[in-house]
Amino acid sequence: MRSRSDILSSTRTLVLKVGSTVLASPQAGVNMRVLGVIARQVAWLRARGIRVVIVSSGAIAAGRMKLDFGKKPLTLAMKQAAASVGQSRLMWGYERAFSPHRLMVSQVLLTPRDVVRRSRFTNLERTLETLLALGVVPVVNENDSVATEEIRFGDNDRLSALVSGTVKADFLLILSDVDGLYTSDPSRNPNATPIPYVEKVTSDIESLAGISRSGLGTGGMASKVLTARWANRWGLPVGIVNGRKGAPVERFFEGGGTLFFARKKLWAAKKVWIGFFSEPSGTLVLDEGAMKAISHGKSSLLAGGISRHEGVFEGGEVVRLLSATGHEIGRGVCRISSSEVALWTRQKTTGERPLDSWPLAVHRNTMVLWEREEE
Repeated sequence: MRSRSDILSSTRTLVLKVGSTVLASPQAGVNMRVLGVIARQVAWLRARGIRVVIVSSGAIAAGRMKLDFGKKPLTLAMKQAAASVGQSRLMWGYERAFSPHRLMVSQVLLTPRDVVRRSRFTNLERTLETLLALGVVPVVNENDSVATEEIRFGDNDRLSALVSGTVKADFLLILSDVDGLYTSDPSRNPNATPIPYVEKVTSDIESLAGISRSGLGTGGMASKVLTARWANRWGLPVGIVNGRKGAPVERFFEGGGTLFFARKKLWAAKKVWIGFFSEPSGTLVLDEGAMKAISHGKSSLLAGGISRHEGVFEGGEVVRLLSATGHEIGRGVCRISSSEVALWTRQKTTGERPLDSWPLAVHRNTMVLWEREEE
């Protein structure tokens, strides 16, 4: 188990997620004092050679205050208007806070389509890498001024994990309004104690965060624990610490907050995209022989191992890999189209093709296996 000092010393790129409850309020807008603390903490990380990407909430709260919406419920159009007004105020706050440290910031607004589609994902990857190489601190937020309920990331906790995978971050630190995960709800139980380390997000840990058996959360901590569980699956460790107290980044690496360990080696960005960001275009159902051949991730999938397919897809698109019983065992980039798969499966049924001359369907380097990952 790696210590926090080990993580800090080995981190090259860190994503810092700043929640709206930390940064802004509907009554006061952007909190410049908090932004000043964040700027000092980023400068502290940069002095240690760590590149930083910020995923920031707060635009709607800032715009809500400027438009004098108060606390009343907002329609989607009103939220979009508040975000449009608030984004400029939020970025002005970042510019003002980071300027004394001679740090340049940039704004990056995203929608889910920017990570789901491979071409846009690689463009985003290249843009963020260029900004980091130039010494810029990218400030990423969901483009709430145009996003609808149907095409949203859901929350910026999940967005921060997506950004971490895009920039090949070594660590994700979430600044919250609480001191991490507790043994019970500290607002209801004064005897609740903080949990400094979580080796694995189990059902017991999920219940502490208010996550139901259906996998749905009932509060802010639920979203953060679900994000940690998700990111840990591709090897990304996650921290949660109170962003309203002192120097939160330093305090976390000195032992504050909660650290969610990742027990596996960090995946390559392309495999993270295949397994977690992409939208599969179809499905391949594998036979027992193919299941055994690819089970350890050392063999590629040949067309002869496919029993049937579902959906219409072209070569180069991501597909789900299913066992004969319908259990999803992984995902991969299929090199052949659905029409070609249909041709090969017909030849397999009729015995027209020699067993040793099947074309390659999914190469092992573009395949993600869930069973292997959960071992």
